[in-house]
Amino acid sequence: MATAFLVHTQLSSGKTCDYLIANDVEPGLMHRYETREDWQEVILDALINVPLAPYLPSGHHIPPIGTAKVIGVKAVDPAQVKKTVQRTRSQFIMATIWKKQSVLKNYNFLHHDYDKWIQKQIWADVDYWCNSKHHPFINLITKWRCTRQRQRLHAEEK
Repeated sequence: MATAFLVHTQLSSGKTCDYLIANDVEPGLMHRYETREDWQEVILDALINVPLAPYLPSGHHIPPIGTAKVIGVKAVDPAQVKKTVQRTRSQFIMATIWKKQSVLKNYNFLHHDYDKWIQKQIWADVDYWCNSKHHPFINLITKWRCTRQRQRLHAEEK
């Protein structure tokens, strides 16, 4: 049986979402899964970048990205995963690292080369996870951007 890794995440809004681990992260996690009993330790409680809205078939307009916390992980048969489950992005920080670092260090690792509003959401999320600070304005902008992305998807599917 082929194996994929499904992570159960919590967003800074409190919402929970499931994602498949990014393709390029999967081999490292697979090695741990095959060789260690505590294979989940590397990803549990990690901060990980995730798409907050769907990707478009056209590939245009990357969806808003946020930073979620992994609250569960399991190895699954890929055939059992719904086609609508998206993959995480590749950037993640293990709990043992992010909990010791400043917001700025964590943000600098996770913000990647995303556009301004994605970077603002990642900052808001990292600040929430590190300092329990809420950023309602940034979250509102991201919520609007997610709605806009779903509208684009609907238009492309017509």
